[in-house]
Amino acid sequence: MMEKGSSNASLFLWRLYHRSGWCKTMPCLAPGVEIIMNLFVIRRFYKAVLTSVSMAVAMSVTGPVLALPRAEPEASGFSPARLALITETLQHYVDAGHIPGIVAGIARHGQIVYLESMGWQDVEQQIPMRPDAMFQIRSMSKPIVSLAAMQLIEDGQLSLEDPVARYIPVFSGMTVSDNAADPGAVTRASSRQITIADLLLHTSGLSHRNSSLYRERGVRSRADTLAQLAEKVAQVPLIAEPGILWNYSISTTILGRVVEIASGQPLDDYLQTAIFIPVGMRDTGFYVPDDKIDQLVQVYGLGSQGMQRQPDMSVPITRDPPLLEGAAGLVSTVPDYLRFLQVFMNDGTLDGQRVLGNAGVELMTTNQLPADLLPIALNPQRPMRDLGWGYGFSVVIDNTESGFARNNGEFGWNGSLGTFSWADPETGTVAVLMMQIEPSGAFNLSALFKSLLSQSITR
Repeated sequence: MMEKGSSNASLFLWRLYHRSGWCKTMPCLAPGVEIIMNLFVIRRFYKAVLTSVSMAVAMSVTGPVLALPRAEPEASGFSPARLALITETLQHYVDAGHIPGIVAGIARHGQIVYLESMGWQDVEQQIPMRPDAMFQIRSMSKPIVSLAAMQLIEDGQLSLEDPVARYIPVFSGMTVSDNAADPGAVTRASSRQITIADLLLHTSGLSHRNSSLYRERGVRSRADTLAQLAEKVAQVPLIAEPGILWNYSISTTILGRVVEIASGQPLDDYLQTAIFIPVGMRDTGFYVPDDKIDQLVQVYGLGSQGMQRQPDMSVPITRDPPLLEGAAGLVSTVPDYLRFLQVFMNDGTLDGQRVLGNAGVELMTTNQLPADLLPIALNPQRPMRDLGWGYGFSVVIDNTESGFARNNGEFGWNGSLGTFSWADPETGTVAVLMMQIEPSGAFNLSALFKSLLSQSITR
């Protein structure tokens, strides 16, 4: 897997070692020092050290949730009465049987002013929702894996201009279809290579993981490895030349494979050591392990028969999956995701841990799309004229086009099972709302929550 040489990998470990802050209490290695130990052993040792540090921090925190510190709402510029109205409103939808359960969190200037859970994790078993309940966050995985790539760019192991084929050679001969919906359509060679920037921006010409193009060809299976999925994706023609169309896609999953190859680590290991442990995201990963099964939230769908529990995926979320799917595969909690967003509000740091430099944060949280690729749209009939796209997040670029309260410069993203997140630099506020419901936009609860939050800010 180590395609870029042990010298680059050693340099990467050295930078992670310094970024973790562990070198404050142990002698620090210089990047040019010849490391005698086997690199794999060093990596395992480093993981063990960071895991121990994370566990020590977790045990030192009072209460069941490793979250941001709490603050009194009024002292943070919020109306307690209006925050109570948020709870009352969300509770109404639970009591009416419209949604099974919900967790909502709001933080301002790095302190939580609101964290409420209501309803059920499992309606049939009557398991109450808890603040640290674990949700499938689906596309809210994308900013996390994008951060991983941006770290490697910052460390010099990737470049935005690098062709993906440098890391996954099968992408060197991509073709473009004249009619992506027709398997027999004429194809032609792509005029240029897909780049790392294309994957981050969804301008790669790749399709969505659930597109008919991929479904008909059996491209995506949670029983495949990430390497196998990448090979399958590369065999399918692009729907457009790279760089000429924004198409929300499987790009971030391919980016995860690039992260694996460039770092020399499986994606889950990299995310754990470089993001989850430094940030304190102790309940985020690619599945819900046995010792956290009491935190699992079940998935429900709304249909003509009302709210119905949905069947498990072919590889259930309680099993460590072969496919480490960067575009949609992670589970997380509201407290964990509040911490993740706060990193970007703090210019790349949290609790003394530097996760990304200021320049990387700027690239991720400001629009990077040229005007000729705007507006972006998940549905061609409903363009999102208020949004642009950074290297990992959507970004509000024209709030006059928004259908609810938003400020220019807000960034964040959502998930297809009813998870929502955003950060607003103008007010210093981050917010996360999590449900497990299909369709994800049921009852327009995210917009309602956003509007009520906005009305709760008094100064």
